[in-house]
Amino acid sequence: MANLIRWLVMRPSLSMLLALLGVLQLYVPVARAADPPPPAAAPAAATPAAAAAKSGLSLHCTPNDADIFIDGDSVGKSPIAQVLPLAVGEHTIRVSRPGYAPYIDVFRVKEGQVAKLEVEIVPISGVLHLTSSTAVRVFVDEKYVGEAPIDSELTVGAHKVRVERGGFYPESFAVSAVAGQVIEKAVDLKPLPADQNPYLQKAPPPQKWYQKWWVWTIGAVGVAAVATAIIVPVVLSRKDVCDGLDVCVQNVGTTAQGVQSLGITLRY
Repeated sequence: MANLIRWLVMRPSLSMLLALLGVLQLYVPVARAADPPPPAAAPAAATPAAAAAKSGLSLHCTPNDADIFIDGDSVGKSPIAQVLPLAVGEHTIRVSRPGYAPYIDVFRVKEGQVAKLEVEIVPISGVLHLTSSTAVRVFVDEKYVGEAPIDSELTVGAHKVRVERGGFYPESFAVSAVAGQVIEKAVDLKPLPADQNPYLQKAPPPQKWYQKWWVWTIGAVGVAAVATAIIVPVVLSRKDVCDGLDVCVQNVGTTAQGVQSLGITLRY
């Protein structure tokens, strides 16, 4: 290409100049196409929201099946394999399981980081897990603890358990509690015979009308009224009716208004 341009310059003419311009127009686009591409833009910096999304808690808890609470909200039971996403700042954790001392602590989550906690709760008592085919009341050492199904914590040692329900034979048994261990017990109470079961006995037949107390009360009042209506006129008309009586009601006289007055005489 350089030799062609040098030859055209040494022999100038109009046709040669036109040819030179055509060659240059063809060459320039090719040279531009061969230019290297512009450098790629640098990746944008991570936004605060993206950084916060990576913040959280990695928890390893012993033993399994413990309840995990973060800031008072349940997040599941141990073990928890995944990272728990949490906002940046302080948080409260509580780990509990029946028969174990609860674990409570405060931890901090930093921006873009995962806090790591290892928790081991300590066994302090045994647990009675009692189930029943019917609703029953549960007593431990003669103290009512609730209705089945129930998980009741027991101090280490021997205990007496009693299960009862109205209309059923009660059941009693002994258990020995060990710290951190669960005692599984299923009960199935047997119903009492029909003649001994107050819940199955028939209600007494309804009383007849003449067996009710108010019927006899009304009758007694009626008899007294009839006797009064018969005796009083007799007493008022006769003054010698009191002969031989200790208590006597006599007609004393009649007032000016026509009202008769009675007198009561006591004889000793």
